[in-house]
Amino acid sequence: MEFRTFQPEDELHLAQTIRDTWHYDRLSPNPEVALLMGKIYLYGCLARQTFHRVAVAEGRPVGIIMGYVEGKQDAAASAYRAKLEQYYEEMQQHAEGQFILKMFETFEHLDEEMLTEIGKEYDGELVFFVTDASVRGQHVGAQLYQQFLQECQANHCQNIYVYTDETCNFGFYEHQGFRRMNQRLHEIQQHRFQMFVYENELNR
Repeated sequence: MEFRTFQPEDELHLAQTIRDTWHYDRLSPNPEVALLMGKIYLYGCLARQTFHRVAVAEGRPVGIIMGYVEGKQDAAASAYRAKLEQYYEEMQQHAEGQFILKMFETFEHLDEEMLTEIGKEYDGELVFFVTDASVRGQHVGAQLYQQFLQECQANHCQNIYVYTDETCNFGFYEHQGFRRMNQRLHEIQQHRFQMFVYENELNR
């Protein structure tokens, strides 16, 4: 297993993994739109992160972790935002594009509301974390998470949070010492989303 930074050629594989993991095909019958949702989510996270690592097996990306540490920035953030804007424009060309983009915006607002309700300050965030189904159970996620922890420790980051939901393996976070701080049930066109905020005080 190789660990490295994100490369442009990783986009398709990672967007497909996101599409499959979050079942975007339930939200759009158009496979092009479902994949585009994966690309938008990928670059939305890349534009926010200050640290990331991609796990690569046999030349193919099979996982990625992204984190934010207060006071740092990624030199490629503007390029990631440009790609995000490109895919926003492409999404708007589809019939359900406005609905999809509004859904992403709604999730962002819900995340912000849940964090505000907690009423705490954090100096780090686990922005995004996913592994391909083909490597789950092989401790790839644990290795990626340890690399993010090393980044936190190197930058004296002591209190982190993560947004997650019931479609994810949130038990992994609990096993790593995270505590559930808030939750919210949201429905969109007969689809139910149980959303959570977890925190981990790294100096405990």
